[in-house]
Amino acid sequence: MKRPLTIFLFAIAAAVAFGAGLSAHMKFDKADPAAKAALTAPPGSIQVWFTEAPDPKISKLDLKGPSGPVKLTGLHVMDKMSLMALVGDAMPDGAYTVSWQSAGDDGHVQKGEYTFSVRRPK
Repeated sequence: MKRPLTIFLFAIAAAVAFGAGLSAHMKFDKADPAAKAALTAPPGSIQVWFTEAPDPKISKLDLKGPSGPVKLTGLHVMDKMSLMALVGDAMPDGAYTVSWQSAGDDGHVQKGEYTFSVRRPK
């Protein structure tokens, strides 16, 4: 009677361990400018943090605003857990979307986006 119970418990433990491994993809942690931030001046850079170190070979950051794509330059891994790029174009007032792509330790490509806005005081 002990043997079937042992096999059953081992099977449950294996399923839990396997399931935890499947959900171990890199995830978005935070950003600067922050998601949904309302800025009174354009940012000089965009930085996105993740739960794992991003792979620089496949990492991308894109910024789109009310006038279309905004040039970003110098994309690099910063602080081991983030991507950073400098804003290379003027940014008029309006809504902006940051799109990111990277992969963590498991090599699976992850993508996402968030928004913020710029509105200078009058």
